[in-house]
This record gives sequence, structure tokens and C-alpha cells, in this order.
Amino acid sequence: MNWNDIYTKNKKLDDIFYQKFKDDDKMFEKNCIELLVEIAEFANESRCFKYWSNKPMKKEETLEELADCIMMSLYFFNYLNVDKVNIKMYNFSSDILICLNDIFKLSTLLIDNINEEIITKIFSYLIYIGNLLNLEEKEIYEACLKKIKKQEKRLEEGY
Repeated sequence: MNWNDIYTKNKKLDDIFYQKFKDDDKMFEKNCIELLVEIAEFANESRCFKYWSNKPMKKEETLEELADCIMMSLYFFNYLNVDKVNIKMYNFSSDILICLNDIFKLSTLLIDNINEEIITKIFSYLIYIGNLLNLEEKEIYEACLKKIKKQEKRLEEGY
């Protein structure tokens, strides 16, 4: 998958939001919180921590929440003016709970220490966690394309 295509499309959306909300001096802080919220919604939809429930994960809803997380992570690449995004192979745990806790920890670091290494690790973790949930990278990529189209439509409608 060429994640840079998604990144380029997301940058265009970011630019529209920057223009629309250019007077909001708290946009970065709000987006830090938004990333945490999206990760929580993704974790909730995946149901992976819900030991008290035997309901299965709903694949489409989980993909949509994962796409939200990825799109938010791309905002931070754009914030840093990174040219290209890459998935890096880290020595991540195969335990999804450890991975989710790690991604929450990393995301809380952004507010005080935003850098390309942290956001690359978050981005890579998101794809990796999706794979742990048996979501293929192609499905994740397509969910991101759907999310972009949804955002474009919202902007056209004055959302």
C-alpha cells in the first residue's frame, strides 16, 4: 500500500481545516485529545479488552474507527511538515493489550514532545494492531479512502 497517497489526500483536508479554523490557537492541543479519543473508540469497537462480553467484533465498524485513528495520526505528520510517511518494523508485542496500552502512552507524549519518531511509531502501531485483529492492510487502506471521501462530502455540505 502506498500510504503516501492517503497522506497527500489527508494533507489537502488538513489545509482546508487550517484555513477554516486558523484563529483557533488550541488546534494542536485539541487534536492531541482527538487522537486519544479515536484510539479509545477503536479499542472499544475491537472489543479486545472486554473479557465480560462474548459479542464478536464488528469488522466494518472497527475498520472505520481504525481509519479515524490513522487519519488523526497523519495530521501530526503534516503538523511536522514530514514529506513521506513510512511504516517501520518495530519489535512490537503480539499481545494486543500491551500494544494498545503502548499506543496510548505514546499518544500522551505528543502534547509535550511531538517528533517524527513518536508519530511514526504510533502510525506503525495502528497498522500492526489492525493486523493483530485480522484486518488486512488493504482493508485498512480502503477504509481510509472511504473516510477521506466522507470528510470531503462533509466539507462540501458545510459540515
